[in-house]
Amino acid sequence: MYDDKINSSSVFFVTLGCPKNEVDGQIWLSNLSKSGFKIVDNPDEADFLFVNTCAFIEDARKESTEMIEAMGNIKMKSGDKKIFIVGCWAQKDGAKLLERFPFVDGVLGNLDIEIAHKFFLENYDKNEKLVHIPNEPRNWYSTYDFLRTYPYAYIRIAEGCDNNCSYCVIPSIRSSFRSVPVEIVIQQAKSLIENNYKELILVGQETSRYGQDLDGDVDLSYLLEKLDALDGDFSIRVMYLHPLRVTKKLIDTIARLPKVINYLDIPLQHYDDDILRRMNRGYDSAYIDRMLDMIKSSDADFALRTTFIVGFPGENDKKFENLLNFVSAGHFLHQGVFKYSLEIGTPASEFPDRVPNDIASLRKELLEMVQDEIVIDHNIKLENNVVEAIVDRHAIREGISIARMPYDAPEIDREIRVQGIREPGEKVNIRIIKALTHNFLGIIEE
Repeated sequence: MYDDKINSSSVFFVTLGCPKNEVDGQIWLSNLSKSGFKIVDNPDEADFLFVNTCAFIEDARKESTEMIEAMGNIKMKSGDKKIFIVGCWAQKDGAKLLERFPFVDGVLGNLDIEIAHKFFLENYDKNEKLVHIPNEPRNWYSTYDFLRTYPYAYIRIAEGCDNNCSYCVIPSIRSSFRSVPVEIVIQQAKSLIENNYKELILVGQETSRYGQDLDGDVDLSYLLEKLDALDGDFSIRVMYLHPLRVTKKLIDTIARLPKVINYLDIPLQHYDDDILRRMNRGYDSAYIDRMLDMIKSSDADFALRTTFIVGFPGENDKKFENLLNFVSAGHFLHQGVFKYSLEIGTPASEFPDRVPNDIASLRKELLEMVQDEIVIDHNIKLENNVVEAIVDRHAIREGISIARMPYDAPEIDREIRVQGIREPGEKVNIRIIKALTHNFLGIIEE
C-alpha cells in the first residue's frame, strides 16, 4: 500500500502547548503511522522531525523556538534529517517561519490536518521547502488512534471560538466555533475505552458552548449524559468552561452523573470590572460571585480551577488589588496565572496604559504566592488520610510511581509520588504522608 521509501522512514513528533494541541498531535501521528511511517521516541533515530507548536502568547512562541532550534542542532550534526513546523504557529505565520528558521524544511498549518498530511505525503521527498497553510477549517476528524501510554486521553468536542476576547489570537488561528457531532464524539470515546483508557478529558476552545450549532436539543449536558451511559470502567473530565455558560443545569448534570468528575475548569481571566470590560469577557465581578454561589449551593463538592491574566493594559494597582483580594478568598483549588502578551492584530494591542513587564511579573508572583498558601493549607489537611488515586506513569527515579486524585487534572494539577511500581491506569489507595505545595508523598495501602 505504501512505497518502500515511506516504509523505511521514521518520524519524531513533539507537541508543545495545550491539550487541544495534543489532540492535533495525535491526529498527525495517527495519519503518519497509518501512512507507513515508523514513529520513534528519539530524534536522533528519525528521518523527519516534527515540532507541533503553540502560538497563543509570546512565552509559548519562545518555547516553540527553543524546540525548533534544538531540532536544528540535531539536523546540523546528522545532515540527513528534515524538520517540519506544524501547529498553531505554522497556521498563524506560515512561510514567515522559514525566514526565521532557514534550516527548517517545511511549514504545515493545522486548520485542516488531513489536507496538510496529504500535501506532506505528496511532497515530502522533494528537494525544496514545503509550505501548506489550509484556508478552510475542517469541522471534525473521524476516529483517530491515540498513541500514548498514559491512562488518560483528550477528546476534542469543539473547535474554534467566537467569543472575540480583545487579547486573543485563537479565532484568527482556529477559525469560528464548531461542535463535533455527538456520534463522532461517542465513536472516539468508545475507541478509547476499548483501548483501556481510564479517563476521557473533553477539550475545546470553549466546551460549554457545545451543541449550539448542532440540530436538535443538544448541549454539553446532553453529551455528558450520552458519554456517561457508555459501558466500561472510565471517568470523564471537562475542561475550558466559559463563565457565561456555566449554568445550574450543567452543574446539576455533572454532579448527578457517576462517571463525570466533579471538577470545573472555568478561566475567569480577571475580577476587576473595568479590566473584564476591556477584555470583552461579557461578564462582571457580580456575575462571578453569583456563579460561585450557585456552584457552592450544589450538594456536590467541586474542585475548581481557573486562570488569570495580569498586566493587561489599564491594570493599575487598585484594579490588581481587586483581583488579589478575590484570589485571597480561596475559591479555587487550582490556579494558573499568565502575564499579558501583546498580540499584533488584536484590539488589546492598540490599548493605552500598558503595564511594564517588571510590574506584570511581580503581580504574577504575588498571585501565585497567595494561591500557594491556600493550596498548602488545603493539602496539609490530607496528611495521614487515605485517598483514592489513579497511577499515571512511572517516575524517572527507579521504584517511584506518579499518581493523581480525581480532584486533579493530569499535567497541570497536583501529583502524588509513591514508592513502588504500579501499572498506569491502576486505581490505588494511597496514604498521604507528606503534603507539599503542588505535590504529595504517599504510600500505597494494600
